[in-house]
Amino acid sequence: MSDLTTKEVSEILGVSRRRVIALIEQGRLKARKFSNVYMIAPRDLEAVRDRKSGRPEQNEERFVSFAEAAAKYLGSIDNDDLPTDLSTNPKYMEGFGMDRAQLKSLRERERLEHDKK
Repeated sequence: MSDLTTKEVSEILGVSRRRVIALIEQGRLKARKFSNVYMIAPRDLEAVRDRKSGRPEQNEERFVSFAEAAAKYLGSIDNDDLPTDLSTNPKYMEGFGMDRAQLKSLRERERLEHDKK
């Protein structure tokens, strides 16, 4: 039997000619190139004849959003003394939404109260 062209191999394997060339370029199918034509020995077809057709199976793992991943790791701290969110910390939220003058007067009152103690 003589060597086969990419067109003949594509008909035998039931794939496109471009797919045969891709298999050759990936090194999965042996071929010799003469000028601009690939020639494939019939015995080399056995290497790709048993291949799985179509796309590889997708991983069954679904996409996990950043929020879901963060909730998983943030919830792993088992310390009841730590706030889960800074908005629940009154000291952190103190002065939120105030302009500079209001914030300055708040800090001044805190300083005076601290000095009284």
